[in-house]
Amino acid sequence: MIDQEYWQTLDGINLSVPSCLDRGEVLRQLDSVLNPELDQSILGLGFVKSVECNEFHLTVELELPTYWCAANFSYLMAIDARRNLLQVPGVDDVTVRLGDHFAAKAIEDGVNSAKPFSDSFPDEAWDNLEQLRDLFLRKGYIGRQEKFLRQLINAGLSYEEISGLRSGDVVVDGESFWIHRDGAEAVQVGPASVAWRYFQRREELGLDCSPTGALIRDLRDQSVPAEILETYFAHSRTARVSAEATGTLCSVLLQARQAASRIA
Repeated sequence: MIDQEYWQTLDGINLSVPSCLDRGEVLRQLDSVLNPELDQSILGLGFVKSVECNEFHLTVELELPTYWCAANFSYLMAIDARRNLLQVPGVDDVTVRLGDHFAAKAIEDGVNSAKPFSDSFPDEAWDNLEQLRDLFLRKGYIGRQEKFLRQLINAGLSYEEISGLRSGDVVVDGESFWIHRDGAEAVQVGPASVAWRYFQRREELGLDCSPTGALIRDLRDQSVPAEILETYFAHSRTARVSAEATGTLCSVLLQARQAASRIA
């Protein structure tokens, strides 16, 4: 029986985790679970309400922005949270709770029994969640690439210069990333996290990450030539703005829901 608990509130998260478990690892595993539509961490979005432990069995409660959040997105986040937390050393089992959600029981029963989505929702159009996950990984790649491109442009690089860059020209130094080209002065570009997230998703999608490969590549793994790069960037920016608007709406709805629950 665990008799020593660690209580902490982190950005509204109620944690009850024994000292024998790595609390930082618990949070890191949750932080790597993404809202598939927004390509943002459920931890950063405030979707994690609580994490409790009893006899090395973790129970995580998620709180989504609305009662009607799509079942397939909710299932993806829930099953990823369970899968990730099972990677924490010392954790024997994980139960995910969704609270006030129209499909909470079906999602909880399926996720906590490690069943495929199609078993719980046989009539859903997206019966294969891996296909849906891949679709949003690709959509998220465009958003990450747009942020990366924007940093290059803001640093004063022309579309012609950008199209000629190779992945090996990017150097991360501390909290920033730089462009180092032979015979040219190094250019400090932007936050290291922007470059890291861009290359991380490229690798996840199996796109060329070799040092000699073109720095800007489309989803067909082809380089983007200078003559169309400006148009490509404009289309990517439109997708990013749309995703950010959706994220803002989700945040507002979740805050309203949490405020209502505190009043109740």
